[in-house]
Amino acid sequence: MASRHALLIATETYADPALRRLTAPGGDARELAAVLSDPAIAGFEVTTLVDQPHHVVGEAIGEFYRGRRRDELTLLYFTGHGVKDDDGSLYLAMANTRRDSLMFTALAAELVDRAMAGCPSRQKVLVLDCCYSGAFPAGKLAKAGTDVHTLERFQGRGRAVLTASDATQYSFEGDAVVGSAARSVFTRHLVAGLRDGSADLDGDGDVTVDELYSYVHERVVAEMPRQRPKHQSDVEGRIVLARNPRWELPEYLRHGLASPIASDRMNALEGLKRLNRVGNDLVRARTAEEIRRLVDDDSRTVSAAAVAWVAEAEGPVAVDAPEPPLAAGPEPEPRTAPVPVAAGRQAEPEPEPEPEPEPQAAAEPEPSPVREPGPQAAAEPEPEPQTAPETAATEPVTAAESDEAAEKKKLSRRAKIWLAVAIAILVAGTVLLILLLTLNASGNSGSSNSYGSFRS
Repeated sequence: MASRHALLIATETYADPALRRLTAPGGDARELAAVLSDPAIAGFEVTTLVDQPHHVVGEAIGEFYRGRRRDELTLLYFTGHGVKDDDGSLYLAMANTRRDSLMFTALAAELVDRAMAGCPSRQKVLVLDCCYSGAFPAGKLAKAGTDVHTLERFQGRGRAVLTASDATQYSFEGDAVVGSAARSVFTRHLVAGLRDGSADLDGDGDVTVDELYSYVHERVVAEMPRQRPKHQSDVEGRIVLARNPRWELPEYLRHGLASPIASDRMNALEGLKRLNRVGNDLVRARTAEEIRRLVDDDSRTVSAAAVAWVAEAEGPVAVDAPEPPLAAGPEPEPRTAPVPVAAGRQAEPEPEPEPEPEPQAAAEPEPSPVREPGPQAAAEPEPEPQTAPETAATEPVTAAESDEAAEKKKLSRRAKIWLAVAIAILVAGTVLLILLLTLNASGNSGSSNSYGSFRS
């Protein structure tokens, strides 16, 4: 990334024979450079200086901090020996450093502090993996204490400082070395925490300065109990150094999603939403995928919550699965709101209860019932003009629908005619039956005169 810059400085060989006898940093700087420059992990633009004299290193540091923008992240790393003179001033030993001329052959910590102060970047990280010594003349006690006070030397706004130790571990009495320098375990754990993402302590996919320090401190103290790394930070927000290249869904969320209990899956959904808010792009993509799967969850509560999140985060178009259940509800509406044409067609049979002429047929004493229904049936279809305005008002949309409506009207008219005929036959039969019963009763009484009068 163009806005992330790192300058790594390491010194393995020294002109001073006493410094050569101490523990060298080895390939720590090269391993750290490989991790920081990996675009899948940190994506820094890395410059590495190994075994350079103090004036070359000083010029490189000045250029490193010059011209930076406020939003750029800078990381300065130094591994080697730090030497404190009798007055308490701290120097970083370079390849040409001599203990008897620290001011002119070593890099003063004060100059590094001034270079950082002049940089406008609001995120400046300084990592010091130094083993400190005191350059005390033979037989003379140090004016300053054994503490180096590294953090106090590099205080400033927008800075985060990590140091492997903050006390002198050895000193010089002439050419004799008193004490021993600790092995360089600090950078080894620092590289490991970045490389495999194990320093991502909160599982959000990012490794911050604070997380990296906590991770390294725990492991350094466990391996070297006498060594105590230090850390100070005065920055706004958090400084993300790298991403976790092996990030996976946390185990507690995997168990929650696989649980048959709806409340467990609901809790897992809340955890996914939290990680989606605070995680990097890799975490957001993975958590969003898991939330979309919960759209089809068996629990309506879980499914509705997932649908609401997807709709809010990605828009309603992206939610295809829940649409059918939501659209199934309004389907019964056509039953309560029928099309007017259909209503007109179904209303035509309603005139069936209009056999009003029945009393007229019953009042007729005519003995020929079969001939009577003809005129009456012909007169029945007259109520049809009542439905004519209805169909006229509902104007069929197509010619096919108009033909269909006309055909149904013809069928309805025929049905009415046949119904009227059937009713007339039924009425005439009833009248005839009554007459026959009356005649039969008269015959049984033996009154022939009554029968004769009836015939006349």
